[in-house]
Amino acid sequence: MPSTAPHPAATRPLPAPRKDPTLLHAHAAMASMLEHGLSPTPANYLVWFSFHGDSAPGLRAELERRLAGQPRMTQGMMEELHLQFFTADHEAVSLREVAARLEVAVHEAIGLVQDTREDALRYGGTLAQATDRLGAEPESLNTLLRRLAAETLEVSRRSEAAARNLAETARKTQELRDELAEARRLAGTDPLTGLANRRHFDKALREQLAGQRPTALVMVDLDHFKAVNDTHGHPAGDQVLCWLADILAEAAPGDAVAARFGGEEFSLMLPCGQLRDAMAMAEQIRGRIAQATVELAGDGAHISVTASFGVAMAQPGERPAQLIARADAALYEAKRGGRNRVCADQPLPKAESVWN
Repeated sequence: MPSTAPHPAATRPLPAPRKDPTLLHAHAAMASMLEHGLSPTPANYLVWFSFHGDSAPGLRAELERRLAGQPRMTQGMMEELHLQFFTADHEAVSLREVAARLEVAVHEAIGLVQDTREDALRYGGTLAQATDRLGAEPESLNTLLRRLAAETLEVSRRSEAAARNLAETARKTQELRDELAEARRLAGTDPLTGLANRRHFDKALREQLAGQRPTALVMVDLDHFKAVNDTHGHPAGDQVLCWLADILAEAAPGDAVAARFGGEEFSLMLPCGQLRDAMAMAEQIRGRIAQATVELAGDGAHISVTASFGVAMAQPGERPAQLIARADAALYEAKRGGRNRVCADQPLPKAESVWN
């Protein structure tokens, strides 16, 4: 794993004229954007301000990890950090707004149904009054029939209008339901690869382990990915990431969760109880990656890449962070052992399955 020592370019603020911590952080954020050749956009400023103020949990370690071995942050990296650490609040607001609109539509539908019910009750009262008058008053039958006909037409008219309004409200409600479902899907989706993002993956893993279901975790990391970006450019690197995401999505069974864990690292949660099955799937994916080439858009060049894999079986009662740490340690062993290989973490000696 890369060193976590602070990168000098990440921590080099310009001299600040005052000692107010907020001003110091703001000054340092502007200096960092200048140092890295980044545009002073609100998103870039937020990332650097939070970095220097250490106000976003995990941001400092992630930013310094990305700077290990390279002098500058790229705009693409900044966008990924902003998406990873700061977009959840905006997505939550969007979900709340859609949910609120859906609630209004449902209340409108309830009101329409209530209005129709009141019309029916009122019409029933008119019929009852007419029946009483026929028996007690010498009123003309034609007069009563005219009154009933007029009331029937009015109820019919209001019922038709209510039916149209109810149908329109139902249509809008369905649209809002679809919009809410799409907003929820996007909130859990990595925008580049289309796989689940880290937030969605963490939630799925928590639920899987809380249910005490047999689970294997596979961590995947592209080998020498920085060289791809340096040689062919970041658009080519993005294309390779999307290509790998497609392979993982195709290989994963229907009840598995494939996700972009961060940067060039991916994860695969497999509901299975046998280590050998998880190892076999990881080896199959590794071989497919190693044997194929990626045709780059634009110049049509073909490049070859490999990936390393770490596999760990969840133990009963284990927390997600512990399982991730063990799979990540296995991935590190695969990297240290020469890359382009699959390594497994085996916490229980000779244990093929911890769920039997």
